[in-house]
Amino acid sequence: MAAGVVLDTSFLITLADPGRAHHETARRYWRHFIEQGLPIFLPTIVVSEFCIRQEIPPDILRACVVRPFNWDDAMQAATLDFSKVARKGESRDALKDDVKIIAQAMVKEAALIITDDKHSLFKFARELVKAGKATFRPIKLEDGFDLAHFDPNGQRQLSFDEDADESEADQ
Repeated sequence: MAAGVVLDTSFLITLADPGRAHHETARRYWRHFIEQGLPIFLPTIVVSEFCIRQEIPPDILRACVVRPFNWDDAMQAATLDFSKVARKGESRDALKDDVKIIAQAMVKEAALIITDDKHSLFKFARELVKAGKATFRPIKLEDGFDLAHFDPNGQRQLSFDEDADESEADQ
């Protein structure tokens, strides 16, 4: 899976903030990306959103390939209709940024895009994949860590909870 993963702003915020609900899941994915040598793409759009509140920690920045938003990305973004994912209270600017991040993932032919935003970025990315317009796999942190995202066939790994009784493990 050499095509890499594109980070969304909400993933980066969650990774950097131990107080966020899905912080541990973000850390597990981050460690997996690093351990597997998966290219980690950091869109400059994400940098501009994240840095409003804080600088990107140097250890995170060193592990990333910074991706400027360029002509090809802009042309791809122009073809995407995000009006279907607009929801009450969602900032139009935030949605436009989501579209740009998704467009970069499409142009880069990324294998994955990861987010903690289940309402707009994940929803729109999933719709594009279902429509056959995108080939990446969207990951939302809310679903927990899952190695199936890294398997070409989406094969889930069997895992058994050490505290579960045998009948639960056999199900």
